[in-house]
Amino acid sequence: MKILFKISVSVICTSFLISPLFAADSAGNRADSSILIGYQTGAHLATMIAPPLRIGTFVGDWEIALDMGSNSWTSTSGSASGTATYTNQGLNTRYFVGNSFNILAAIHNREYSAKVTETSGSNSGTLDAKATVATFGIGNHWLMDWGLYIGADWFMAGSALSQSSTVAGEFTTSGKKDVEDLGKFVNQVSTAGGVLVFTVGFAF
Repeated sequence: MKILFKISVSVICTSFLISPLFAADSAGNRADSSILIGYQTGAHLATMIAPPLRIGTFVGDWEIALDMGSNSWTSTSGSASGTATYTNQGLNTRYFVGNSFNILAAIHNREYSAKVTETSGSNSGTLDAKATVATFGIGNHWLMDWGLYIGADWFMAGSALSQSSTVAGEFTTSGKKDVEDLGKFVNQVSTAGGVLVFTVGFAF
């Protein structure tokens, strides 16, 4: 993931330098394109954990896309550890004001599903943390004549529409609290905003 992130940043930085030569008419290029396939990365916790593949289309001044991301990892909180799968899926829309400047409005379902074990004993159980998140932001996204799509959401603010955390299994009192705290932490990650969130892709 670190190598992919470095490659993405390098492509983005290079593209920003040459974009004025090729993307003078991003609005016109969007009008001539039907399908967008891209990848998102940047300073946004949910994106960093499960970078989404984005598949979308252009409708007038709108970009409408589906985000699909998933990742597995192990985390620890106090006396509990969990091996989990985190999914990051949702609907991503942008309204373009002019050539590249746009307003982001998105809704995502983010879910953490884990088998949790107390590191101080043999007790185990499951943790399911879910959050439905609304995200708003502003950014600039360019579409070059030859199909390269690059952009940045300069600022993103997230707000939880709903969230839940369910613990099941046999734990000590302190162990159950640690598992519950882990669920709360995951939902905080899911609802956090971000800055400098980049998208790289192609449209055709």
